[in-house]
Amino acid sequence: MSWAVIEVDGNGVRETRRGGTLTGKTEPETMPEPEPEPEPKPKLVTWRRCVQLNPVDSRSKFPFFVAWYPSGDIPEHWYPVEAQSEPIETVKQLPEGQEP
Repeated sequence: MSWAVIEVDGNGVRETRRGGTLTGKTEPETMPEPEPEPEPKPKLVTWRRCVQLNPVDSRSKFPFFVAWYPSGDIPEHWYPVEAQSEPIETVKQLPEGQEP
């Protein structure tokens, strides 16, 4: 004994499918492959250009030192340079693990 399935969709289209012999056994449904999760976006770290003054010898050729530090990890006696109208870049956002 063979079987037939008639399906009608919302637009009124009929589809007829015919199959083999009815055995009373149901075919297992195949599960769709799970989609891979998207890679997380890299966490951005804000770096600030900082300065350390050298008060010991102000006549020195280098009375201060400049370095980049992550915003939450600025060492003691280093101060962020906050440029309002200066042409130098004082803040950078880079993915975690990258340094300016």
